Amino acid sequence: MQVTALDPDHPLLDAVYDDLLVTAFPPDELITRDELRSGLAGGGMLGSLVVAHDRPVGVALGEFSADSGVLLLAYMSVRGDARSGGIGGLLMESAVRGSWQERLHPLITLAEIEHPAAHAADARRGDPSARLRFYARQGARALDTPYFQPALRPGAARVPGMLLGVLATAPSLAGATAIPSEPVRLFLTDYFVGTEGKVPDDAAARLLFEAVDRPGGIALLPMDDPALLPCAYDV
Repeated sequence: MQVTALDPDHPLLDAVYDDLLVTAFPPDELITRDELRSGLAGGGMLGSLVVAHDRPVGVALGEFSADSGVLLLAYMSVRGDARSGGIGGLLMESAVRGSWQERLHPLITLAEIEHPAAHAADARRGDPSARLRFYARQGARALDTPYFQPALRPGAARVPGMLLGVLATAPSLAGATAIPSEPVRLFLTDYFVGTEGKVPDDAAARLLFEAVDRPGGIALLPMDDPALLPCAYDV
């Protein structure tokens, strides 16, 4: 199997959305079909796709914040009957070490990951504990921040209990034990303004940005023990 680019005119785009995204992500975590198509068309989003027997079996979607230099792996999904077959690794290779990096040269590559303490395993959507172990095997670490996903559109709810995983960094940050605050703050500012319309000042948001602005940057934490990772329950 090979990884190919997903563009807005791809004949399998609707199948990707219906079979891979809708089945893997709750509505509050998922962009709309039109947002996916327009994001790919406008260049703000990029996608990698794995196809088998003319069916999509895995997809990764990224969003780039040019102001901050942060690339977000916003979505990655593998069809249920194709999991544990190496497809996730192929998609990660494209996002973290392959075409996405070569195209954008991001300073930091992040991923939103469900915290196992806040999200239960589901037959359709998978097991957050297994997903965390997958990212750990890929060398990811977590930012020491009580993160939650913003409300993606009016009427949607924030998603508590999320982690910001660091999948890759530019060579200038190689070997670092902490990530500089400024690019993460800029990324979060862009994210909140683009989704909720402004940078919020409620209690959960204040805790998040206070953690981002700690002196010395944001510590990088191993993902081996979920009990040691921050979790924002009340958003």
